[in-house]
Amino acid sequence: MNISDKRTGIMILIAVLWVVITVLGWTNRFVPAMFLGVVLMFLHMLLGAANKGKLKASFLLYPLGLWVVLWILSFALSWYFSKEFSGRIPDFTILGFHPSFAWTVLTYWLGGVATLTIGFVVLKDQWLSQEDWDDFTKKIEELNKEAAE
Repeated sequence: MNISDKRTGIMILIAVLWVVITVLGWTNRFVPAMFLGVVLMFLHMLLGAANKGKLKASFLLYPLGLWVVLWILSFALSWYFSKEFSGRIPDFTILGFHPSFAWTVLTYWLGGVATLTIGFVVLKDQWLSQEDWDDFTKKIEELNKEAAE
């Protein structure tokens, strides 16, 4: 998947999302801001994971797609259980956590970190192959030589 021709549009969308999320926060609309934050983070990861403007479509499914699902699930379940137990003590806990916070720990934090970490280890050549790293270091060496002259 080539995203080279979409980079400008993605960057504009990122800027707009930052403004919208900030305004939503100022107006106490935190839940929609969190969901838009997932889109914002996904766009940043999309740009960061693309190599020379190209990203493998399978990479969108795992780890990036799974990460998006986990974060959306986290925010949705946290929101649901915070409304369900608003103003009262919950009837149960999840691993000792309030049900609304448990999903933040399990899916947002642990699930998100584990997904990206495992994805990096398993698909490290799709993130940054040895060949790409060697090309990068060679380019830096050339730039350093030019600067020294």
